[in-house]
Amino acid sequence: MPKKKKNPLRYDKLTNNEAVYRARQKGILQDSDRKYRLVDLFAGAGGLTLGFTKSLGHVFEPVWANDFNAYAANTYNANFGDHCTTDDIVKILEDRIDEIPKADVVIGGPPCQGFSLLNKQRDGDPRKQLWRPYLQIVEHTGAQVFVMENVPQLIGSQEHKEIEEVAHSLGFKMAFAKLCAADYGVPQTRWRAFIIGCKYSEPFLVFPSRNTDFHASTSGAHYEEAA
Repeated sequence: MPKKKKNPLRYDKLTNNEAVYRARQKGILQDSDRKYRLVDLFAGAGGLTLGFTKSLGHVFEPVWANDFNAYAANTYNANFGDHCTTDDIVKILEDRIDEIPKADVVIGGPPCQGFSLLNKQRDGDPRKQLWRPYLQIVEHTGAQVFVMENVPQLIGSQEHKEIEEVAHSLGFKMAFAKLCAADYGVPQTRWRAFIIGCKYSEPFLVFPSRNTDFHASTSGAHYEEAA
């Protein structure tokens, strides 16, 4: 008897964060019939990219990345493909922006030193403005979603207000929060700021609830396959 072909999972049928978690644990997310192109800016060794890839049960395909540190870029390239450049991101925008491919999603964490409380010279730190080339690349790639990560001090700053203004002008709906890693299964009390922009949906509707809100050993994921 021929094996019945499974219909691809539709992401819009996953009703909440627990359903996504359960589907990922079962490997069902990878059954999606589409791959989403991913660009990572200020990528480091690719930790944020890792969270979006098939290694953790997702269907995003890294296509381009940038980091100023050659050692970090080499580590990224060894794990995700030879497409992480080390050139100055501002120079790339000025001279070779067409080298950056189109993408569905842009992720990344512009340098946080300009906002960190450990930086006693943070006022006037030019690195606080590197969100500007980030959003320029978001616009160039045609991405429908972006995820920006930084230190908690970014939230409520003047730069945060400017990020929201520019993102809104590009057609993005916005959501932001300060999240603690311990609430998502990491044994560390580490707070980070996340800003999400989405053109086709309100991102606050899918902002992740804490994994501590449900127990990983229970069963009964609620997801549906496409008809």
